[in-house]
Amino acid sequence: MRFRHLKFALGVVGVLAFAGAPAVHADEQFFPLQSYRVGPYAAGGTGFFGGFIDYLNLINIRDGGVNGVKLTWDEGETQYEVERGVEVYERLKNRLGVAAWNPLSVGIAYAMIDRITKDKVPLITVNHGRTDSTDGRVFPYVFPLLLNPYSETSGIVNYIASREGGVDRLKDKKIVVLYHGSPYGKETIPIYKLLADKYHFSVEQIEVPHPGNEQQSQWLSIRRAKPDYVVLRGWGVMNPVALKTAQKVGFPADHIIQFRGRRDPSGRRSQRLYRDHHASLRCRISGAARGDQDRLWRREGQSRRQEADRQRLPQPRHRERHPQRRGDQDRAGQVRRAHADRRRGALGL
Repeated sequence: MRFRHLKFALGVVGVLAFAGAPAVHADEQFFPLQSYRVGPYAAGGTGFFGGFIDYLNLINIRDGGVNGVKLTWDEGETQYEVERGVEVYERLKNRLGVAAWNPLSVGIAYAMIDRITKDKVPLITVNHGRTDSTDGRVFPYVFPLLLNPYSETSGIVNYIASREGGVDRLKDKKIVVLYHGSPYGKETIPIYKLLADKYHFSVEQIEVPHPGNEQQSQWLSIRRAKPDYVVLRGWGVMNPVALKTAQKVGFPADHIIQFRGRRDPSGRRSQRLYRDHHASLRCRISGAARGDQDRLWRREGQSRRQEADRQRLPQPRHRERHPQRRGDQDRAGQVRRAHADRRRGALGL
């Protein structure tokens, strides 16, 4: 996870260098943020764009900016809707010193490609976007980070093959792809068809309409189809609803594969559901074994407990389970103050 964060940070700094060259003497570099802090995808948008702003603050306070150039930003609410995203682009694109756009939305990114190419401004796509944008000769102003639709799909298929004993064992297997009814969910449809033809497995792709809070009929269809694996390509509220509905219809949780595990509106509760019931396998491109992932979860949990013991703070789960108790509320305030002190120390305040 640290390696992925490092790659993302290096990508942002690289875009800064690329975009900042014409304005090397400017006093600031501007980041327009097409955020979504309200609506069914607010949990993911709030975490990502809030973290992005924290990172810019860190660079400004700790390093004095990039080569003395301060980083600034402004937000425009999109609610994860393409029309609102384009409106924010048109409204903010004329600000001086625009560094790059980073909407974290497939639909908005696709709608912006022609515009940013004409305006010659970088567009960052994190874990999504056109596969052919990986070739900078074709899309010189699109910067895909971490993966693209083909590498994601290939990683999942290779992981399933590793569990079955090799790609030859994929023949006659049945895979269902349960995808979100948005441009993000649909971008891997042709890739699964291509790999199904190549490795001779059957694939059925089922759409979950936006936002994904009702999936009973889809999972009943999955139960009738009796697939060997279900690939969950969800976003927002769709993920926890899918896991709960799968449990209701009796589908085995260890045969549900989910590539990305972003936080959803139910927060830590859905994360506990993932761990406690093994309802999702965080597949990696390298095809890490399930046992390795389980050991990683245990190590992370042990590290968190050791850190809490050193700080003499209660475990967060106690505070979450009984927030109404006065004693827990006092300890919750202690936790928040300790976290604020550590954060100020990291920023050099």
